[in-house]
Amino acid sequence: MNDDYLWDRSGPPDADVERLERLLGTLRSTPAVPEWPGTSGTARASWSSRTFLAAAAALVLACGGAIWQMRAEPGGASWSVVRVDGSPVVGGTPLAGAGRLAVGEWLRTDGSSRASLAVADIGQLEIDPDTRVRLVASGAGRHELEMAQGTVHATIWAPPGQFVVQTPGSTAVDLGCAYTLSVDPHGGGTIDVETGWVGFEYQGREAFIPAGARCLTRPKVGPGTPFYADLDPRARAALETIDFGAPDATARREALATIVSAARTADAMTLWHLLSRVPTEERGLVFDALATLVPPPSGVTRDGIRRGDRAMRDRWWDALDLGTSSWWRTWERQWR
Repeated sequence: MNDDYLWDRSGPPDADVERLERLLGTLRSTPAVPEWPGTSGTARASWSSRTFLAAAAALVLACGGAIWQMRAEPGGASWSVVRVDGSPVVGGTPLAGAGRLAVGEWLRTDGSSRASLAVADIGQLEIDPDTRVRLVASGAGRHELEMAQGTVHATIWAPPGQFVVQTPGSTAVDLGCAYTLSVDPHGGGTIDVETGWVGFEYQGREAFIPAGARCLTRPKVGPGTPFYADLDPRARAALETIDFGAPDATARREALATIVSAARTADAMTLWHLLSRVPTEERGLVFDALATLVPPPSGVTRDGIRRGDRAMRDRWWDALDLGTSSWWRTWERQWR
């Protein structure tokens, strides 16, 4: 490109600049370039050149944004899928070897089929038998899948928050990890996190699940309370009673007492989630149990926790040594 032509049109024109000139010419203002006192002809030419360059830059950015948006539009993206066993079906067509799963299409495996699905260029999904997943969107830093039933094993190496799986009970947001997600024929789900973190969310009900932990979810309820896989079986049953059993007050208090009595230091994560799950009158019991395992930081009070003060809960979370609350609140805002 010739710089003289860009600045004062004295040099030979560049083909790309000429095309931009013709395109921008339709937007030319009819009034002449304004003439301010003390402005020389050279300065006016320089102003005009800078104005042109700014307009050209704006056009390039607009075109680039449009191209990026088109890449992110449904229908414009697809993921690579490979048959592992049996006869997986992609969009109604049996998969003989390798193929593509387009936005809007379903990938189905029967009882003897398995497949491997590339999550764009950010990860891999292993699809077990009797599984149905649909590609919802892919592009612009967000890749979204719908899972109706079955089991998938996800390994994601992208920055947190880019891979999302919708299930009938919750939305699973990858926070940089590997995990196994299962959905039963009734829409109930289970997630087991192997490395990193996963966020589960449904209509404001949330769960943040670290490596080694599990979380259940149910349609129209959302995620239950996360727990580590080696939690006492009685406490696990008590959690299901609180999360999904819709018990009367007596049954709920008995279940809560079971959880509190079985809690180990590692279970502080579970108790922390319960602070926002149980009724106000029962939060004091959870506060006392959690305080014996991880003392509340300065400024976190029993009364504040009973009132449901989220800032206090977040400060207490930071004391659990599981990562800072501000880190995952950032991703929470993005996926909502």
